[in-house]
Amino acid sequence: MKLLKEEEFNNLALKGKGRSSPIFNSIVNLNVGEAVLIEKKDWNRKASPSTLVKYIEKTHALKFTCGELVNGQGWAVKRIDKPTQAEPKKQQAPIILKETVTPIKITSEELYTDEGQLKLKSEIVIFYLGRIASCKIEKIEDSLKAVMDQFWEQDRAILKKLFLEAIDVLSKSNHIIIENGKTYIPLKRN
Repeated sequence: MKLLKEEEFNNLALKGKGRSSPIFNSIVNLNVGEAVLIEKKDWNRKASPSTLVKYIEKTHALKFTCGELVNGQGWAVKRIDKPTQAEPKKQQAPIILKETVTPIKITSEELYTDEGQLKLKSEIVIFYLGRIASCKIEKIEDSLKAVMDQFWEQDRAILKKLFLEAIDVLSKSNHIIIENGKTYIPLKRN
């Protein structure tokens, strides 16, 4: 081992890694119309350089075209001004809700009747399915907390009972899947 002075350290040729690698820097510093050839011996990652190029496109707002050489000896990356193959993505119009849906108010007297509990259970199902559709997968305890927060005026014991009944029915009818304390909407089968 040897102690290096700053000048000696600065004169060393270090192998770069990640964003300081020579390949990364050469791609990022390309001007429009310039290209670089990456030889197989220079590339030791499992994924091809196209993954690095896509990362640079996302993070640096640059456009490239990239492809493997026919002989399999490397890849060519060229900086371009505009995307050549892909058309720009069409933006979807924002969804504007004209009316807000408010939950049905259930009085404390109604809550202890079968009809009142049925109304509350249907409100819980609507709230839960909306939530799981946006979250995709969620722990049952997190869903229960959200239901408790949404219907805070109602009796917590009844809410818990109705929520567990609701997800049990949804599970048995294959609208959701319960696995390892989590729920999610199943993928469609063709």
